[in-house]
Amino acid sequence: MRAVLRDAYGPVDILRVSTVEDPVPGPGEVVVRVAAASLNMADLDHLLGLPRLARLGTGLVRPTNRRVGVDVAGTVEEVGPDVTGLRPGDRVWADLFDSGHGALADRVLVPASALAPLPDGVPFDVAATAPHSGTLALQSLRAVGPIRPGERVLVNGAGGCVGPFAVQMAKARGAVVTAVDHGDKLDFLRELGADEVIDYTREDFVRGDRRFDVVLDIADTRSLVALRRSLAPGGRYVLVARRIGSFAEKALLGPVVGRLTGTRMSTFFWRPNQRADLDELARLLVAGDVLPRIDRRYGLDGTVEAFRRLGSGRARGKVLVVP
Repeated sequence: MRAVLRDAYGPVDILRVSTVEDPVPGPGEVVVRVAAASLNMADLDHLLGLPRLARLGTGLVRPTNRRVGVDVAGTVEEVGPDVTGLRPGDRVWADLFDSGHGALADRVLVPASALAPLPDGVPFDVAATAPHSGTLALQSLRAVGPIRPGERVLVNGAGGCVGPFAVQMAKARGAVVTAVDHGDKLDFLRELGADEVIDYTREDFVRGDRRFDVVLDIADTRSLVALRRSLAPGGRYVLVARRIGSFAEKALLGPVVGRLTGTRMSTFFWRPNQRADLDELARLLVAGDVLPRIDRRYGLDGTVEAFRRLGSGRARGKVLVVP
């Protein structure tokens, strides 16, 4: 079979498509034939070995795991001993962030416990967009507490991987959503359902007169003091952290600033690939409350270009790799 591999930390050019041995499932393992995979900023960080502290678990000098790709949707091809509840032909999906990566391949060996059933009404390419980014959006919105109909929600960095899910989920809860990104994506954000859009190259949302009940910060571009000015009394702010320094700042100082200003400012501990979250995502997809956008599709041989597209920031929706 073919798989995308890397032998070192570095830019996208280190990726290569190689022919490798077919996986053989051991106890508790399943071989999934990949129907589609999508790229996330976490995949790019994994490729670069960022944050550097993460190399304590992934290999200090060279990556111990050469496989790439976390979002996967496909069909069970073979099950190992002691696997129950799954059989060949079952439709499944998962976020492999803490289960070995490797979605960019013809087949991937996965712990059976990491897989969730995929409803027949959800196409594979749609499903592949959602496990990682959709779960981040779900958990971040959960962290700010219940969103009540009519509340004003701002999503900073709304046009990336996580933002489009967050915009649609907030709208499904009855929020009035303001989406912030660069000007080339404003039409895309309106298509997602945003009630108002802000081009951050022309307007600084923290300096205006508008105040929001919820600020979901994916872009992580402003300080806590600046962000406080965008919150209404009793407002809630949460960071979707990508950098350890930002996570530490918001986790440690956010509660202090919040108490002093009558708001709630924090981040959250992300838990990847939770079965309850995948089941909730499936319900949202089936109901049409969340309609993932697909920017472009690439084959395995186009993986380098797919990563370049992701890193450019120009993608309108998820970038897919389809074996």
